[in-house]
Amino acid sequence: MSIGSQVADAMKKLSDGRFDDAIVTASVALSATARLEYPTDGDKAACRNFLEMSLPIISKIGWESFGVSKPINFRYRRLDSRKPGIAVRTMPEMLYDVVRCTAIHEAKLPDNLIFTSQPVIHLGNDGELILPIDLIYGLLIAIVASPKNADQQIKRSPKFSFGSKSIDVNELWGDRDKVESFIGIK
Repeated sequence: MSIGSQVADAMKKLSDGRFDDAIVTASVALSATARLEYPTDGDKAACRNFLEMSLPIISKIGWESFGVSKPINFRYRRLDSRKPGIAVRTMPEMLYDVVRCTAIHEAKLPDNLIFTSQPVIHLGNDGELILPIDLIYGLLIAIVASPKNADQQIKRSPKFSFGSKSIDVNELWGDRDKVESFIGIK
């Protein structure tokens, strides 16, 4: 098992419509990559630092269908039952605290967090939050772009499509500049 196999597995699960399963797998790859990038930080700090550093890639891929390429903050329920209510969460907080931690520690997403293949962001009346799976693709490509993952490869490399372009994921491992150029950040 490797970061590369986790990324490949998550991409396959996303393409099969198994979004919750894909997020659990992507969360494992996130933690492993973050610990490589920030080896002296604890898991939470390493993941948040990696997510913060990767925001341009995650945002560009995650929000492209909305014409937005900047991080978005979210109104979402507090996870601490001692402080119920709604709080504003940054993208790194949302991706780490809500998505990654719940996926890893509970092997599922919160009931009111839904990922969809549709290009939609929706905050429902009952507090549910609906997000596009492009956000998870953004996270996976940020993991691929990490220089610490330059030694990774995937058998039968999946294609990553963005806009009207496609590229083998194996051509992107460890090359943040190439990823940023491919998605139009540079």
